[in-house]
Amino acid sequence: MTVLGDLCLNIVDCVHKTAPINEQGTYFAVGTPAMRGNSIDYSLARRIDDATFDEWTKRLRPQYGDLLLAREAPVGPIVKVPVEENVAPGQRTVLLRPDTTKVTSDYLYFLLIAPEQQERLNQPVGGSTVAHLNVADVKSFRLPEVPSLAEQRRIAGVLGVLDDKIESNQTVITRAEQLIDEIAVQRATDLPMVALSEVCSLSKSTWKPETSPDQTVQLFSLPSFDEGATPEQAAVASIKSNKTLMDRPGILVSRLNPRISRMWWVETDGARVNVCSPEFAYLTAGDMHGLACTWLAVRSPEFRGEIVDRVTGTSGSHQRVRPADLMTIGVPDYRSLAEHIQATVLTLLHLVSDRRQQLVALAELRDALLPELMSGRMRVDEAGQLVNKALDEEVVDV
Repeated sequence: MTVLGDLCLNIVDCVHKTAPINEQGTYFAVGTPAMRGNSIDYSLARRIDDATFDEWTKRLRPQYGDLLLAREAPVGPIVKVPVEENVAPGQRTVLLRPDTTKVTSDYLYFLLIAPEQQERLNQPVGGSTVAHLNVADVKSFRLPEVPSLAEQRRIAGVLGVLDDKIESNQTVITRAEQLIDEIAVQRATDLPMVALSEVCSLSKSTWKPETSPDQTVQLFSLPSFDEGATPEQAAVASIKSNKTLMDRPGILVSRLNPRISRMWWVETDGARVNVCSPEFAYLTAGDMHGLACTWLAVRSPEFRGEIVDRVTGTSGSHQRVRPADLMTIGVPDYRSLAEHIQATVLTLLHLVSDRRQQLVALAELRDALLPELMSGRMRVDEAGQLVNKALDEEVVDV
């Protein structure tokens, strides 16, 4: 066994205060909220200016190949410092600089995200009931002995192929969503305004777990949206409250804290029961073109601005929009758009849905191979063959 401190040249704590936001800044303070799925979600990072970046990195300026580790709320997520070197450690993170004479950056990244290490990182320490780490804990964190640098590169190379494909798919998803939002803004000019209820329907079919004959369901919840917009395969026995039954393609719009934009295009899988949290409004339409127009409506600046003003409740963490109020919000009537524009939007939405499914397949394969390779139970050549075969299949064709 070795310890993380022995594999790093530097392990540096973050600044213990919140970085001031500057919307014109070109740098980002990356705290734990922005470290989801072991990648940086820049929409949840804090944009900062040059002076703040210098202040936040004066202990050690991050460079390409460094890693950021979340040490609290939650413990465990790891992200790589990008080639642009434009990120600073945000709150509750530590900056790791691998000693490349002992371990490659990519291998250390995969080693730390492996299930065994993640489980141990998330064990509460010091009598606390909540997992957290201080810098001393990080430095003394025990790890298995690492193989030779050549073997490290081979292992990381196989896993990196899958990570690259995942990143490529995510880029496609992000750009497609941006294009749809641009259409929503640009095409709204001179369109008539109507209530959202004229564009779509609010479905309220109740699903009761105690009456379900199924063993598992696809559960669309706020946490699963935040973790990559992938529904959870939930055991019915684990679900303790009623949900909304989703029996057709639809759109989920979060009613809880709508200042955080959570909108989910869902093409339901007819082979499984699909249910969603009542915190979502489940919107449906008469056909797929109508649903695409509904998506444009809820992505319009008019809707996204008004939904925030419709909240009830005084607590900042529990503000909700009543379903009836949501349906009265005025939106541009995108049903007036030319059919070919509606078709373009629908094609982009199908693309996003397909790529998300591919992301799931890729991530599942990577997560299955990761512990096998790190433990030595599987040879690199064997894993490489499985990866090549999977990438040749249509389900993960990117």
